[in-house]
Amino acid sequence: MTSGEKIRNIRIQKNLSQKQLAEKVRMSEPAIRNYELGNRTPSQKQIELIADALGVSPFALSDPNLDTYYGIMHALFYLENTIGLHPIEIDGQTYLALSPTDSQSKTTYADIQKWHSAFQQVNQHEISEKEYKEWKDTFPNHITLNKR
Repeated sequence: MTSGEKIRNIRIQKNLSQKQLAEKVRMSEPAIRNYELGNRTPSQKQIELIADALGVSPFALSDPNLDTYYGIMHALFYLENTIGLHPIEIDGQTYLALSPTDSQSKTTYADIQKWHSAFQQVNQHEISEKEYKEWKDTFPNHITLNKR
């Protein structure tokens, strides 16, 4: 989802028109419209102004930067909304879970099972670190990992 789509979705949730949001951030209505349509990309400063006007974190509007803690958290929130990823607690440990039968997450669930299998194979020394890296680098058109 683009920054513009995120701006539009949150603006609508907050029951604001493009004109009202533009007035709050002291921008033109066409600027907001162009962001939402994807014709223009807001700068980081503009993202911060729009986020402040909408009462959300700038991370909620930005493309996730997975090099930061907050970027990772907002990527997880996005995955919750798109594929139903959610936190669960088992014996005092928190894990991320997907439903294997939910239509939103079925494909992702199957792919995570494949990843888990490859991860187990490398940890059990059935494949090399190099083979595991190659599997990840070529996913989804990945190589087949054969047990030795």
